[in-house]
Amino acid sequence: MTRLKNFSYAWVVFISLIFLKLGVGGAIYGITGNFVAPVVRELGCTVSQFTMVVSIQAAVMAFMYTTAARVIKKKKIGRVMGLATLVQVLGVAWMGTCQRVELFYLSGIVIGVGASFTSFVTIPIVVDMWFQKQAGLVLGLIVAAENIATILYSLLTAELIVRCGWRLTYMLIAAISLFLSAPAAFFFIKTPGEAGCPPYGAETQEKEKKAESVWGLTKNKAVRNPAFYLVWIIGMCYSISYSVQQYIAAFATMELRQSIAYGARAAAYMSFGFIISSMMLGFINDRFGAKAGLGYGAMCILLGYGLMALSIRVPSLCILAALIVGFGGSMYTVQCPLITRMVLGSRDYSSIWSFMMMGNSMIGALSFSLVGLFYDWGGSYRGAFFMAISLYIIAFIVGTAAIRMGKRLR
Repeated sequence: MTRLKNFSYAWVVFISLIFLKLGVGGAIYGITGNFVAPVVRELGCTVSQFTMVVSIQAAVMAFMYTTAARVIKKKKIGRVMGLATLVQVLGVAWMGTCQRVELFYLSGIVIGVGASFTSFVTIPIVVDMWFQKQAGLVLGLIVAAENIATILYSLLTAELIVRCGWRLTYMLIAAISLFLSAPAAFFFIKTPGEAGCPPYGAETQEKEKKAESVWGLTKNKAVRNPAFYLVWIIGMCYSISYSVQQYIAAFATMELRQSIAYGARAAAYMSFGFIISSMMLGFINDRFGAKAGLGYGAMCILLGYGLMALSIRVPSLCILAALIVGFGGSMYTVQCPLITRMVLGSRDYSSIWSFMMMGNSMIGALSFSLVGLFYDWGGSYRGAFFMAISLYIIAFIVGTAAIRMGKRLR
């Protein structure tokens, strides 16, 4: 009875967010990947015409982030995220019916609208609502679940496309997403007020953190404070660097002249490192602070991309390098929201974070194509690797200054 009394509803929300990521979270990142070859072959379009759907989806998400943050604060959060789940499922299923590549773009718009309510912006906001303790670890585990789901969907769709065709495969992954995510969102994701339960950690921190628990700048005050722009620079550095990671397979096959299977293996090792990184970063931030998290990421990227550059002469280093890059790869998805909350506070966190993410996402979408120019113009990705290292070092230096400034604001 005592255990039941001490149980926090925060953990129900945490498990529900895991199911949300195992469903639509992983599915929307697998809507091109294995589908490129069969869709291009059947519709007679180019690869870039088909993959444009990803850029359209990302752009829609970026424009919708501030709206999503406002809506989930005013409406029943479970109902909003549940409806957003249904919208994404509809968009994925619709792809299975498309007869022209232009119709995929409409699906991308639909998915982007839905994903803006269940992705980078809203998940940290919900975690911030529910966890005054261990927020970093919780956020890291949720991000790790999404990455695991992405890998599993990639393996599943590769098998289903061969057995069932790409059209039916879209329908099947939509159905799986619906089954995993919709019940969790509609019935179990609530705010502390809706659940009638305090956030996890509120009881033990109530005395010493009565004022601090609600400390924070409003959005209007934040945008007039230099600390806001320091944190935003950190996010943009990680956003651009995140684009470099997505070229690991291309680097292995094009520059190192290895097989497609080898390139896929390098990408898989990086994804595995990304999963470990998501959990490690949360723990490091909770236990040792945000500066330690910044240092951890910079160290991993310095070593990882340093080895990646060396692998141009010694290709056997590529797999190890990809794994180490993965260890520092989740700075954008885990470190950014945590340092934003630490420096600028929780009072108006949802508005501040959504505003930042709108800019970060647009920068990331633009930088993805620009990273490819390193190879197009110079014949090597070496310059992109050193750019990523430089950006992580800048993020560490700027982040250290932002943390000091945040302490003075309290």
